[in-house]
Amino acid sequence: MRRARGLTLIELLTALAVLALLATLGWRALDGLLRVREATEARSAAQLGWADVLAQWQLDLDQMVAPAAGAIDPLLAWSRQGGTVRLLRHATDGAGWQVVAWAAVDDGRRWARWASAPLTTRDALAQAWAQAPQRVRAQGVRTVAIAAADVQVWDGAQWSPTGAEGTPPAAVRLVLVPAAGTGFEGALTLDWASARVAGGKS
Repeated sequence: MRRARGLTLIELLTALAVLALLATLGWRALDGLLRVREATEARSAAQLGWADVLAQWQLDLDQMVAPAAGAIDPLLAWSRQGGTVRLLRHATDGAGWQVVAWAAVDDGRRWARWASAPLTTRDALAQAWAQAPQRVRAQGVRTVAIAAADVQVWDGAQWSPTGAEGTPPAAVRLVLVPAAGTGFEGALTLDWASARVAGGKS
């Protein structure tokens, strides 16, 4: 009887080469899947960040003090000066009011928000209002990366870059241009209308 012969060196090397090739192909496929997953997660996180910022902007406007706010001076309700949007809103806990400021900071590369603690006196409101432009640049929460930002108000006939200081506008348009490399192209525009003119509510 013939003795069963084992693998020759050439056959062994060939088998190892095939296994190495399969491992390489499998690794490349896995690496590709991981890259796609990371890109998808990064894009989802970026989209969520933008959604949070736009939702906060709209919430601030929804909670803005109406012209007939009783004890609050209407001259402290809205302002758009020097690249800073300031507004007076009801505090989230319902006790008092908050001064909120939005601005493009860090040489226009970030859209930032600052909000005061709940305030209950005119003096405290006046002080927070005066300090808001500096506070949003020094202490504001840096949100999304932008290339440009613009805020316009509806003057009854068209969108205007300026509006009446003090009086809350009937409608506000926010235009943010995402920075390059963020995965977004073109400007994002969000229009907001006051309940006073949208649905006839006060």
